[in-house]
Amino acid sequence: MKNLKIGLTAIALFASVGFANAQQGFFGPNLPIVGGASYCGSYVNNVCQLTIPAGPTTLTGSESIPANTNLSQGRNPQQVLITPAALGALPISFVTVTTPPAGISASNLNGGVVYSSTATITSANITLPASAQQGQTYSIGSNRTITTLSVVAATGDSIDSNSSPTVLTASTTGSDGYKFICDKTSGVCVWKRLL
Repeated sequence: MKNLKIGLTAIALFASVGFANAQQGFFGPNLPIVGGASYCGSYVNNVCQLTIPAGPTTLTGSESIPANTNLSQGRNPQQVLITPAALGALPISFVTVTTPPAGISASNLNGGVVYSSTATITSANITLPASAQQGQTYSIGSNRTITTLSVVAATGDSIDSNSSPTVLTASTTGSDGYKFICDKTSGVCVWKRLL
Protein backbone atom coordinates (compact mmCIF):
# COMPACT_ATOMS: atom_id res chain seq x y z
CA MET A 1 0.00 0.00 0.00
CA LYS A 2 2.86 2.35 0.85
CA ASN A 3 4.44 1.71 -2.59
CA LEU A 4 1.08 2.44 -4.25
CA LYS A 5 0.85 5.81 -2.45
CA ILE A 6 4.42 6.70 -3.43
CA GLY A 7 3.69 5.67 -7.03
CA LEU A 8 0.48 7.74 -7.18
CA THR A 9 2.29 10.73 -5.65
CA ALA A 10 5.04 10.42 -8.26
CA ILE A 11 2.45 10.23 -11.08
CA ALA A 12 0.62 13.29 -9.74
CA LEU A 13 3.90 15.23 -9.46
CA PHE A 14 4.95 14.23 -13.01
CA ALA A 15 1.52 15.20 -14.36
CA SER A 16 1.63 18.61 -12.67
CA VAL A 17 5.15 19.30 -13.99
CA GLY A 18 4.07 18.21 -17.48
CA PHE A 19 1.00 20.48 -17.30
CA ALA A 20 3.10 23.41 -16.12
CA ASN A 21 5.55 22.90 -18.99
CA ALA A 22 2.66 22.73 -21.48
CA GLN A 23 1.39 26.06 -20.15
CA GLN A 24 4.81 27.64 -20.73
CA GLY A 25 4.65 26.75 -24.40
CA PHE A 26 7.25 25.29 -26.70
CA PHE A 27 10.12 27.49 -25.55
CA GLY A 28 9.44 27.97 -21.86
CA PRO A 29 9.07 31.12 -19.80
CA ASN A 30 11.07 34.33 -19.59
CA LEU A 31 11.47 35.26 -23.24
CA PRO A 32 11.93 38.86 -24.40
CA ILE A 33 8.75 40.34 -25.91
CA VAL A 34 8.87 41.86 -29.41
CA GLY A 35 8.26 45.58 -28.99
CA GLY A 36 8.22 45.16 -25.21
CA ALA A 37 10.30 46.57 -22.39
CA SER A 38 12.40 44.48 -20.00
CA TYR A 39 10.46 42.78 -17.22
CA CYS A 40 11.01 40.70 -14.11
CA GLY A 41 10.95 36.95 -14.73
CA SER A 42 11.33 35.82 -11.13
CA TYR A 43 10.60 37.32 -7.71
CA VAL A 44 11.72 36.22 -4.25
CA ASN A 45 10.15 38.10 -1.33
CA ASN A 46 8.91 40.77 -3.76
CA VAL A 47 12.46 41.40 -5.01
CA CYS A 48 13.21 40.80 -8.69
CA GLN A 49 15.79 38.02 -9.10
CA LEU A 50 15.81 37.72 -12.90
CA THR A 51 15.41 40.64 -15.32
CA ILE A 52 14.41 39.63 -18.84
CA PRO A 53 15.88 42.06 -21.40
CA ALA A 54 13.75 44.18 -23.72
CA GLY A 55 12.79 42.46 -26.95
CA PRO A 56 13.57 43.60 -30.47
CA THR A 57 11.49 46.56 -31.62
CA THR A 58 9.83 44.74 -34.52
CA LEU A 59 9.62 41.43 -36.33
CA THR A 60 12.18 40.75 -39.07
CA GLY A 61 9.85 38.51 -41.07
CA SER A 62 12.06 35.43 -40.71
CA GLU A 63 10.72 34.26 -37.33
CA SER A 64 9.18 30.82 -36.79
CA ILE A 65 6.17 30.82 -34.48
CA PRO A 66 5.19 27.44 -32.98
CA ALA A 67 1.52 26.47 -32.99
CA ASN A 68 -0.75 23.51 -32.37
CA THR A 69 -2.88 22.36 -35.31
CA ASN A 70 -5.49 20.72 -33.06
CA LEU A 71 -6.16 18.07 -35.70
CA SER A 72 -8.64 15.54 -34.36
CA GLN A 73 -7.73 12.00 -33.31
CA GLY A 74 -4.02 12.82 -33.03
CA ARG A 75 -3.56 13.20 -36.80
CA ASN A 76 -0.24 14.59 -37.90
CA PRO A 77 1.10 17.17 -37.83
CA GLN A 78 0.07 18.19 -34.33
CA GLN A 79 2.63 21.02 -34.13
CA VAL A 80 3.77 23.34 -36.91
CA LEU A 81 5.86 26.48 -37.35
CA ILE A 82 4.11 29.55 -38.75
CA THR A 83 5.86 32.49 -40.40
CA PRO A 84 4.84 36.13 -39.93
CA ALA A 85 3.90 36.14 -43.66
CA ALA A 86 1.25 33.49 -43.03
CA LEU A 87 -0.20 35.65 -40.24
CA GLY A 88 -0.12 38.91 -42.22
CA ALA A 89 2.37 40.23 -39.67
CA LEU A 90 5.39 41.14 -41.80
CA PRO A 91 7.12 44.42 -40.97
CA ILE A 92 6.28 47.55 -42.98
CA SER A 93 9.00 49.83 -44.41
CA PHE A 94 8.70 53.59 -43.91
CA VAL A 95 10.24 55.75 -46.64
CA THR A 96 10.65 59.53 -46.34
CA VAL A 97 10.55 61.03 -49.84
CA THR A 98 12.50 64.18 -50.65
CA THR A 99 13.07 63.35 -54.35
CA PRO A 100 11.25 60.79 -56.50
CA PRO A 101 11.84 57.47 -54.71
CA ALA A 102 13.91 54.70 -56.22
CA GLY A 103 11.96 51.67 -57.34
CA ILE A 104 11.24 49.03 -54.72
CA SER A 105 11.62 45.31 -55.34
CA ALA A 106 9.87 44.04 -52.22
CA SER A 107 11.38 41.21 -50.21
CA ASN A 108 9.12 38.33 -49.21
CA LEU A 109 10.02 39.27 -45.61
CA ASN A 110 8.43 42.71 -46.00
CA GLY A 111 4.71 43.45 -45.60
CA GLY A 112 4.54 46.79 -47.36
CA VAL A 113 5.74 50.34 -47.70
CA VAL A 114 4.47 53.68 -46.42
CA TYR A 115 5.73 56.81 -48.14
CA SER A 116 5.94 60.09 -46.24
CA SER A 117 6.47 63.42 -47.97
CA THR A 118 5.78 67.11 -47.52
CA ALA A 119 4.56 67.43 -51.15
CA THR A 120 2.93 65.39 -53.89
CA ILE A 121 5.08 62.41 -54.95
CA THR A 122 5.50 62.39 -58.74
CA SER A 123 6.09 58.65 -59.16
CA ALA A 124 6.70 55.37 -57.34
CA ASN A 125 7.49 51.94 -58.78
CA ILE A 126 6.92 48.79 -56.73
CA THR A 127 7.53 45.14 -57.61
CA LEU A 128 5.54 42.89 -55.29
CA PRO A 129 7.41 40.14 -53.37
CA ALA A 130 8.65 37.07 -55.23
CA SER A 131 8.15 33.61 -53.68
CA ALA A 132 5.21 34.82 -51.61
CA GLN A 133 3.16 32.38 -49.53
CA GLN A 134 -0.53 31.67 -50.01
CA GLY A 135 -2.40 34.46 -48.22
CA GLN A 136 0.65 36.71 -47.83
CA THR A 137 -0.25 40.40 -47.99
CA TYR A 138 1.55 43.55 -49.15
CA SER A 139 0.33 47.08 -48.38
CA ILE A 140 1.15 50.41 -50.03
CA GLY A 141 0.38 53.69 -48.31
CA SER A 142 1.27 57.37 -48.49
CA ASN A 143 0.45 60.59 -46.68
CA ARG A 144 0.58 62.44 -50.03
CA THR A 145 -0.82 61.71 -53.48
CA ILE A 146 1.40 59.65 -55.79
CA THR A 147 0.54 60.88 -59.29
CA THR A 148 2.11 57.95 -61.19
CA LEU A 149 2.11 54.62 -59.36
CA SER A 150 3.39 51.43 -60.97
CA VAL A 151 2.71 48.15 -59.12
CA VAL A 152 3.90 44.99 -60.88
CA ALA A 153 4.29 41.33 -59.96
CA ALA A 154 7.66 39.60 -59.73
CA THR A 155 8.76 37.37 -62.61
CA GLY A 156 6.53 34.29 -62.82
CA ASP A 157 3.72 35.88 -60.78
CA SER A 158 0.89 38.13 -61.93
CA ILE A 159 -1.59 40.75 -60.76
CA ASP A 160 -5.27 39.98 -61.20
CA SER A 161 -6.79 41.99 -64.06
CA ASN A 162 -7.95 45.47 -63.05
CA SER A 163 -6.15 45.16 -59.70
CA SER A 164 -3.06 47.22 -60.47
CA PRO A 165 -3.53 50.87 -59.46
CA THR A 166 -1.89 53.71 -61.41
CA VAL A 167 -2.29 56.49 -58.85
CA LEU A 168 -2.58 56.77 -55.07
CA THR A 169 -4.78 59.66 -53.97
CA ALA A 170 -4.22 60.80 -50.41
CA SER A 171 -7.43 61.59 -48.54
CA THR A 172 -8.36 62.91 -45.13
CA THR A 173 -11.62 60.93 -45.14
CA GLY A 174 -10.71 57.50 -46.52
CA SER A 175 -8.06 54.89 -47.09
CA ASP A 176 -4.70 56.23 -48.30
CA GLY A 177 -3.38 53.12 -49.97
CA TYR A 178 -3.77 49.63 -51.31
CA LYS A 179 -3.47 46.12 -49.96
CA PHE A 180 -2.77 43.02 -52.06
CA ILE A 181 -3.03 39.32 -51.18
CA CYS A 182 -1.24 36.41 -52.87
CA ASP A 183 -3.57 33.68 -54.19
CA LYS A 184 -1.57 30.55 -55.07
CA THR A 185 -4.49 28.18 -55.75
CA SER A 186 -3.25 27.92 -59.36
CA GLY A 187 0.33 27.14 -58.23
CA VAL A 188 1.75 30.61 -58.87
CA CYS A 189 1.06 33.83 -57.01
CA VAL A 190 -1.75 35.89 -58.48
CA TRP A 191 -1.87 39.15 -56.50
CA LYS A 192 -5.42 40.30 -55.84
CA ARG A 193 -6.31 43.69 -54.44
CA LEU A 194 -8.14 43.73 -51.11
CA LEU A 195 -8.27 47.53 -50.72
